[in-house]
Amino acid sequence: MATRIYSRLLCIALIPVGAFLIASCTSPGQLSEADIRNAYRTEAGPLDVTVVEQTTLTFGEFDKELRVRAVFPSTGGPYPLIVFSHGNGCSPGLYAGFADHWASRGYVVLQPTHMDSRDLGFTMKGVTLEIMTKVVSSRPRDVQFILESLDDLEDKVPGLAGKIDASRLIAAGHSMGAGTAMTLNGVVMTNPVDNFTLSSDEDRFEILILISEPSNNRIMPEEPWRLARVPTLIVTGSEDFSTTGARDGVKSKSAWYLPADAERPDQPRHYLFMDGSNHYFGGVICREDIPGSGPLDFDALNISNGVTTAFLDAYIKSDEAAMAFLGSGEIGALTNKRATLERR
Repeated sequence: MATRIYSRLLCIALIPVGAFLIASCTSPGQLSEADIRNAYRTEAGPLDVTVVEQTTLTFGEFDKELRVRAVFPSTGGPYPLIVFSHGNGCSPGLYAGFADHWASRGYVVLQPTHMDSRDLGFTMKGVTLEIMTKVVSSRPRDVQFILESLDDLEDKVPGLAGKIDASRLIAAGHSMGAGTAMTLNGVVMTNPVDNFTLSSDEDRFEILILISEPSNNRIMPEEPWRLARVPTLIVTGSEDFSTTGARDGVKSKSAWYLPADAERPDQPRHYLFMDGSNHYFGGVICREDIPGSGPLDFDALNISNGVTTAFLDAYIKSDEAAMAFLGSGEIGALTNKRATLERR
């Protein structure tokens, strides 16, 4: 088990104050323009961060050792817990840009290594419907098993004891991992080929963060996140497409659909859209070997970090300035008009 502790450095400079104007905004606390502006935190936070690249949990249900990457503030606590699910064929370590940032801002992040991770040698070559059914059904259970094993993790991971506030839980994920997070928050999808239904009765998560949510995949229904039963943030971009499971632009025969009678609760859904951003931020997240995924788009990562942090602080920490920022419309000025943030 490798552990490293370090101080986070400033990763991006905010646009000078004089470069933009903040639209007038009122709130119960009569927030200043600076308060609202400062809720957009692209730079690393003040907390030193401990990173444990890998520890394991014996998961008897699937006869495996579940690998977990743990990132958390080195001091203080307890802190809200984010469980982040990686994309298909991806490596948890390549989401450090998100996880380590959130930890520096006062969150614990646990990242399971699902059975379809490249770290375990998984590839899509020759994968059958039976195997993919096992993959998608095991992923939500991995996340739930982590919640059931927090005491074990605190015993295994030096420095983690007392850091987790299990009453404040966030589900997050990228691509297929976003689909996993949606399943844990009320979204139900059915495969019409074999009538396999993907659902969960999990109800412990308070909010949902979806990076490149999978409805951009041709085999998925459009905007399935509308069925989530908790406040949701979607992060996507104009070049954000995934063709996993699709051939020549035609839907796979194993396309998923949403039940016609699925409930659509009235929950806030914030939608961050970045011009030019693709599925892998140019290879910054998930995988470094995707053809045509470059150039590296650290700007997309910084924008996403600023907005996800505001979303977390607004809905988990009841931060008035962060909530005001989400509705201020100032993301365009802060990003030189690259990004928009709307409520859907």
